[in-house]
Amino acid sequence: MRDKDEDLNNKEKRIIKLAKIAFNKALAEYFFPPPLNEPNYLFDYTHLEGFYIDPEHKWQITMNLANTPILKDDNEYIDYFHIISLHEVSHYQIIPYDGLINAKLLRAAMENVNQNYAPIIVNIFADLIIDTKLYKKYPSLITWELKITYMHIKSKGSISNFTKFLFRAYERMWDVEILNDDTLKEMDSLAERVTKVILKNLEDESTWEKKVSVIARYLSSLIQDTFTLIGTGGILSKGKEKRKSPGGAFIEIPKDVFEVMDNPLENKNSDKLKEDNEDELRQKAEEFAKDIPYSEFGGPARQAGILVDGSPLATWYRGLAKNLIEIKIYEEKPGGQLPIYPEVWRLGDRMEELDIVQTLLTSPVIIPNVTTRKWAFREGPGHLVEKQTPDLLIVLDSSGSMGWNYTSRTNRGKGPYHTALVASFASLHYAAKKGVKLSVINFSNRADICNWTTNYQKAENTLLRYQGGGTVLPLKEIANQCEKAEKKALIFLITDFGIYNWSRAKKTMMNLAENHKIVGFFIGSTKIPKDKFKDLLDKVTFYGIRDVKDLINLVIKEVKKYYC
Repeated sequence: MRDKDEDLNNKEKRIIKLAKIAFNKALAEYFFPPPLNEPNYLFDYTHLEGFYIDPEHKWQITMNLANTPILKDDNEYIDYFHIISLHEVSHYQIIPYDGLINAKLLRAAMENVNQNYAPIIVNIFADLIIDTKLYKKYPSLITWELKITYMHIKSKGSISNFTKFLFRAYERMWDVEILNDDTLKEMDSLAERVTKVILKNLEDESTWEKKVSVIARYLSSLIQDTFTLIGTGGILSKGKEKRKSPGGAFIEIPKDVFEVMDNPLENKNSDKLKEDNEDELRQKAEEFAKDIPYSEFGGPARQAGILVDGSPLATWYRGLAKNLIEIKIYEEKPGGQLPIYPEVWRLGDRMEELDIVQTLLTSPVIIPNVTTRKWAFREGPGHLVEKQTPDLLIVLDSSGSMGWNYTSRTNRGKGPYHTALVASFASLHYAAKKGVKLSVINFSNRADICNWTTNYQKAENTLLRYQGGGTVLPLKEIANQCEKAEKKALIFLITDFGIYNWSRAKKTMMNLAENHKIVGFFIGSTKIPKDKFKDLLDKVTFYGIRDVKDLINLVIKEVKKYYC
């Protein structure tokens, strides 16, 4: 590999200079978008990819010029690098753009191909979208570059069916004969089906996921025939190279594929080029988690580079619960005085109370005690203002009756514990946003405790440790955590009615309610049996929750009595 001036010959230095001109010209068309800096230009004759992201050097874009076709003059080199640069920049500006879109497209591809092959499908789809947009703007330039690239690949030997498909797809997409090679027509049927899907509502980005899924189904056989999963020490076939898929497997790839689309396994999106963006990636991972099964979350999120937390399960629950519930505790404030009606202003009343306008409306002659007027006032209605959220203690039942199967496709199949986790994560992250301290008691036969902390990830880890034993409410541990709280605590008890020690629990709750606020959510119940709790209900608030939809739609607005 040579990328230093002293290691380059004059021809290579000239080509780098022309490539820089072309790349900056391409950037200018996108108004120099961040975080796309100028690539690292080099000549690496051991590396077939022309453009790639180097993860070992802070995700630097690398432009390898070693396999550049021989062209006539400087203008042709600039044209060639210009259209290629426009294509590469478009991966970060058009499709897949960022990690969230990338994850959604990978997930769609995985509906019909192995996760190791999903990036190939996404890259094919992105290439065809990007180059069709470029064709509309630069038809002569892109067809010229396509022909140059095809002849360059063909001069090196046989061409794989996968590469034939790609070139024929371009011809069918644009309805032009560019290459005049009858061998490409072997791919006509497949190229027609794929391009028909892409061209329908081409500009509608909301159709991308559906299209990628359909294209993955069409190309499944071709992908499996072209790309072979091999072990780390597998012997490569002639004319092929090995690369590691983001899915974790090593894959054998025909060399001509690198020439036409660089590394087909690489996930290109702008998030991979940014530094210090963990919060942004975390938010995108949570957004991606909404409304998708857990089995379809981790793989695409990890490959797209948006899964930055250690636990995909915690990120998934965080996404399901995000912004679904708000805990608001209110107290009543005086509403101030409101004017009700005019009355007589008399000598001895305060001068500032005299209303001249009302006085003159009564009579043009001002006679004290007779025509002079003032306003009578009364106290206006109070209004509710949100108080500071207290520290939050979540007491979560993980007994056997609170079954949990998060891989199930239905909410019913996921079990009550799934419902409880969504509620817990929602309340946990609302409180975390307020900057308060958090504590969790996960109980079954024993109490698994996360002590008071501002680190929500510690609290999440305790919530996710399902036990599946008996149901004994940990009264001593709850009381101890309340004693350790630096201020009043809001206690969320999330359980079903399968608790063995309710008689003792009622007394403990009565005592805790003197200084803390207790809100109970009872999964699987339509109403709270008043005869069972009696006078306890005067001091605490209990809700019967039939399913998660009931729970997440609750906005808890409690009044001043909880502070008495």
